[in-house]
Amino acid sequence: MANLFAWNRLLLFGTLIPAIIFLWPQVSPHMSSVLAIQPLPKTYSIRILSYDPLIIYVVGFLSWAERNHLLQLGQPLFERSAVYVDAENQNLYDSDRTSSTAFLPDEDPIVRRIIKRASEIQGYTPENMHESLQLTRYSAGQRFNPHLDPLDDYHNSSTTHRLTTIFAIIEATCEKCGTQFPNLNINWTLEDKSWCKYVECDNTEALTVKAVAGNALFWKSWDNSGKLDDRTTHAGLPPEGGIKTGLNIWTNG
Repeated sequence: MANLFAWNRLLLFGTLIPAIIFLWPQVSPHMSSVLAIQPLPKTYSIRILSYDPLIIYVVGFLSWAERNHLLQLGQPLFERSAVYVDAENQNLYDSDRTSSTAFLPDEDPIVRRIIKRASEIQGYTPENMHESLQLTRYSAGQRFNPHLDPLDDYHNSSTTHRLTTIFAIIEATCEKCGTQFPNLNINWTLEDKSWCKYVECDNTEALTVKAVAGNALFWKSWDNSGKLDDRTTHAGLPPEGGIKTGLNIWTNG
């Protein structure tokens, strides 16, 4: 897990500096050239939701055109979601996860653009450290109970581990169907009301992030000592009606 310590530095500078670039492009005379090389959309911005563990909310991570393309690309590929893949490369299923999954082809140009964007947000991580992008769809009543993303690594004896997650919302026609962190809680009455656009402010027992199409959530699954951070345990809440489709972007190391 030696790479984790390098990641701490990358995340600090690779996350905060792009935020400055996008929010205040007039700060430096070099900003126009930096913006010119950024793939669309060029208007995403970040809000730090938690410093410890590091959780960042990204507004405008995906454009409407990108989301529509990914839905069309993944539609014929959906199948029942596995919990993990064992050492024999067999999918294992569990009632804790009842959603559907579609793995997107790496060679698709829009997929490559999104992987590049995920790399840039994290301080230009090597693009080959990213897993194949995964669409996850929740229909009414479907869920993914509390879990940690890196646990797949242990079940299949992987030599690398999922260091970070970016979960972007492709579509959401449901209420109260967000992503919940049961081991984290925030008293939102003490925070700026602007947060209520993105989180369930009436829930002070668990951090619950709303499903807003186009936006994304980034988090780091390991603490600064290199141990798996139980505070990043999270659940995909079941839609009471409608559907939710998300995009998992995992970075390994």
